[in-house]
Amino acid sequence: MLRPQILFLISPDSQGGPAGNDNGETLPKAFRDAGWRVSEDRHNSIHRRPSGLASNGRALDSYDLIWPVGFGPRQGFFDWLQLMSELPARKVINAPAALALKHGKAAWGEYSARHYIAADAQTLIDAMRAEPGQWVLKPLAGSFGEGVKHLQSNETETVTTEMRKRPGDYFMLQRFLPAIARGETRTLVVAGRTIGSYLRVPTDQLHANLAQQGESQVTVLGQAESTLVERVAADLLTQHIGFAAIDTVGDTLMEVNIANPGGLGTLNRLYDQDFGPALVRATEAFLSEPWAS
Repeated sequence: MLRPQILFLISPDSQGGPAGNDNGETLPKAFRDAGWRVSEDRHNSIHRRPSGLASNGRALDSYDLIWPVGFGPRQGFFDWLQLMSELPARKVINAPAALALKHGKAAWGEYSARHYIAADAQTLIDAMRAEPGQWVLKPLAGSFGEGVKHLQSNETETVTTEMRKRPGDYFMLQRFLPAIARGETRTLVVAGRTIGSYLRVPTDQLHANLAQQGESQVTVLGQAESTLVERVAADLLTQHIGFAAIDTVGDTLMEVNIANPGGLGTLNRLYDQDFGPALVRATEAFLSEPWAS
């Protein structure tokens, strides 16, 4: 019986950056250890020829699954995305359209803390003045906790200053959750199944990201978090999103990362066990379930 084949798309600028995200190593290793035939190429190796899409001359149809690690190079991204969108949904771990529409802080807003999103500072300043209290300002396209600011409602000048650094970019103004000081839970899910969870505890009462010196700890999902994770995970499946990290604080969603969610290596180290087999089994279910076709 032929072993399944998987192609990982890994580019130097698609890795995790300051968080030390090791997906480019841990994910291929998990599938190799499980007996899959693993290939690796760069994102921009994808091209179209008369017979269809290929990577370095090899037809993408020959792979059981294609797994992009991150967005790949910024230049040509939307052209790459258009090509990838020609593939059947079951061929790609996360539907290409989802990378454009569902990655980031704006998605699943119904589960998030009260927030505003705008590309002009005045809209967010008006919201702060109308609703006194503590807020968090964050660039919508930011990652690893970069550019996140904890503000009082009278610190409106900071909004202007921060948004001038990224002209034209959208920012989110979100109610500050004091509970973040006790930690933010990251849960890795594959095919709607929970692979594992761990707590990311900020050392500055705000930044839970490991890239910002947050500390990882063993945790167990409480009932509220478990219910929220299950709801979001089920919705991910309906949109052909097979791999994601769901970040929560109690019954509030912080973010869903579907581009390059780190955590597998952290789970392995923190719990002193290999979560790779569980990830591979869930991936196999992603390919075999009727909804995947």
